[in-house]
Parts: sequence; structure tokens; C-alpha cells
Amino acid sequence: MKCAALTGTVALLVFGCASGMRPTASVFQPVPRDTGIAIIPLRDCTIPNNDDCHGAGNIATSVIAATLSKGRYEVIPLSRPANPDQVISDDSAVEVAKAKGFEYVINGEVNDFYRVAPMTFRVDRASLAFRLLKVSDGSVVASAISSVEAGSNLSTPEGLVRKLAEKLLQEMSKKR
Repeated sequence: MKCAALTGTVALLVFGCASGMRPTASVFQPVPRDTGIAIIPLRDCTIPNNDDCHGAGNIATSVIAATLSKGRYEVIPLSRPANPDQVISDDSAVEVAKAKGFEYVINGEVNDFYRVAPMTFRVDRASLAFRLLKVSDGSVVASAISSVEAGSNLSTPEGLVRKLAEKLLQEMSKKR
């Protein structure tokens, strides 16, 4: 009886943790296909002693741009107007995109990015949040959030970022 209770508790914990790690994406306004979207390189994570944080914003930006471009959006990375570990306000991101003539801009941050060597029985992690903003009024058109998402030992942080971007693309496709 104790073994069955323990097994049930472990299953509940595993299921509860797994379900809490799913990426979420919300689209509040439709975004027409073939639209030019600027993306400000995401802020790097700032976890002390995590060497994988350095450059994580550029990696996530590349993955998001490539994934959304598959959905017939033209996603163009812009230069980051601040250091990689500094927050850029949505208002600043809108101003940068407006100066370049874009209708939409993506701004966000990487909160965790951890890569492990294959077959070490540890898991890769990625946590990020980004917003798609309408340049004309600064409103949030869509958002995507992934709290710490752990992949299997055979996954990569890039794969976890791609999963979140694909979720957003799927939601954007529904709102056309």
C-alpha cells in the first residue's frame, strides 16, 4: 500500500512539474502575413556563474526570427541599443523600430539558459519571455512566456526556445 501511495505521489509530482513547464503564447490582435517584424536581440540572462547566459539573447533571437520567418513573417534583427545584460523597455524598443520603419517589434529577455553535455543525465533549460508590440501605439499584440522549461537529456536550449516560438506562430496563425 505504501509503495502504491509513493508511486502515485511521484507520478503527481512529475505530471505537475511537467505541466507547469509548458510554454504559453497569447495573441491579442491579428498580425498580417508578409509583415516586417523587427526584433531587438533579447536580454541575456543574468544568473551568476552561468557561462551559458553570455550570448543567450542573441541565440534566442536567431531561433525566434528563423521560426517566425517560416510562417511568412519577415523577422529582421536590429542592433541592440544597450548592453546584452541590460533591460530595454518596450517603449525604447518601439522607438528603435519606428526609426527603422517597422510596423511591429519583438522585445524580451532570456531568464535562464543552461546547456549540458550529452548523456550526463542532467537536463538543458531555457526560460524566456518576449512581447510582439505594435509600433504605431506601443500596444502588446502578442506575448510568449516559458518559465524554466527543462528538456530531456537529448534536447537543447535552442530547441526549447524554438518550441516557444512555434507555439507563438501557431497562435498567430489562428488569429488571422
